[in-house]
Amino acid sequence: GWAVPPAEPPAAASGSAPDEHAFLRCVLLCNRSAAFARLRSWALALADARQAVAAKADFEKAHCRLGSALLGSGLDEQAYAAFARALALGANNAVALKGRQACISLLPCWSSWAARQRHRRFSVDLARPSGSTKVYAIGDVHFDHKCNEEWAHGLDDFRYQEDVLIVAGNMCDTSNALRRALTTFKSKFRRVFYVPGNHEHWIHQGEATKYSDSLAKFIGLLGMCDELGVDVFPAAVCEDTFIVPLFSWYTAEFDSADPFPDPNSRADQHCRWPIPDTQVWKYMMKLNSVHLAHPYHGTVISFSHFLPNARLPFAGHGSAAKTMGCEQLDDQVRALKGSRRIHVYGHSTKRGAEMIDGVLYVNHYHGEDGGEDDGAEVLPVYDGAGGTTPLLQEASNCVVG
Repeated sequence: GWAVPPAEPPAAASGSAPDEHAFLRCVLLCNRSAAFARLRSWALALADARQAVAAKADFEKAHCRLGSALLGSGLDEQAYAAFARALALGANNAVALKGRQACISLLPCWSSWAARQRHRRFSVDLARPSGSTKVYAIGDVHFDHKCNEEWAHGLDDFRYQEDVLIVAGNMCDTSNALRRALTTFKSKFRRVFYVPGNHEHWIHQGEATKYSDSLAKFIGLLGMCDELGVDVFPAAVCEDTFIVPLFSWYTAEFDSADPFPDPNSRADQHCRWPIPDTQVWKYMMKLNSVHLAHPYHGTVISFSHFLPNARLPFAGHGSAAKTMGCEQLDDQVRALKGSRRIHVYGHSTKRGAEMIDGVLYVNHYHGEDGGEDDGAEVLPVYDGAGGTTPLLQEASNCVVG
């Protein structure tokens, strides 16, 4: 029969005494998990791997077994976090390196159980009558600043209950603050759509044990959104209006005058990516690919954190353009078919609304001290009656060539 690991003593479980058999139990559970994995008994392999990690969380082999079992169970997002943790404990672990790379390759397919649940939200509101919802937008809320948290709580509790909010990234630096922010906005609006900005991918010392790298944090934030009912995948919000989140990162090529990375740049130094920094923008775009083929029609409102077009306004001092946007993202914006197209973006401190080649680009930057403005509001971008709001209609008449 199967080997039975020594049971965890009650004293160890309560934390009052060390568990002298923890390592032995971890090794036996790892071995049994591997045996179950060879038999493709993924549920049993997963149960043993989780117990192995619980027995000795600093044993890299346990995290490898957990990653393998999660991958076999079709939970590739969780598997990535397990392999990344194994590599944090042992950077040259061949199994963890191979497993992490497998997860990186699989993630853009969005075929995991969690991703399938997100896909199912696409059609939830397809039967909702046209004109029954308005769409608002905001970016760069920086909720971890007290004035902005107070501002968000001060939004009317009833005014937006039939409406939708787009949040274009840079909500805050930490996952705990993000949870508070999304919970607050979700209580105000019927649906909230969100993409992370660069700040959300920072890993400060307090989160280093929770997230092994920035991709693990990205995946963790998507999981948090699932838990809170916040949308990170495209969805209809009524029968003829669609919201399309686009993940993004910047590339130095956005700076047409000097399209090369700045070797002295300290931008986003708190990010730790498992791929070269200069390739992150390509990977983010790859994560969007499966969403471009949906049967959109009517009004299509896409949004990203970073700027998709260099003709949009931004503060261009120094080498700012190198970390401002990605023009290749505009190809994805324009691949979305609809009779009316709007794209909301963040990151730039310059608010604006401009029509460029048939797409209305909108930025409603809030800012670190935005909550101190008594008149601060979310921006209405779609009035629910088949058109943009008067403010954006006026802006759309100002065409940028």
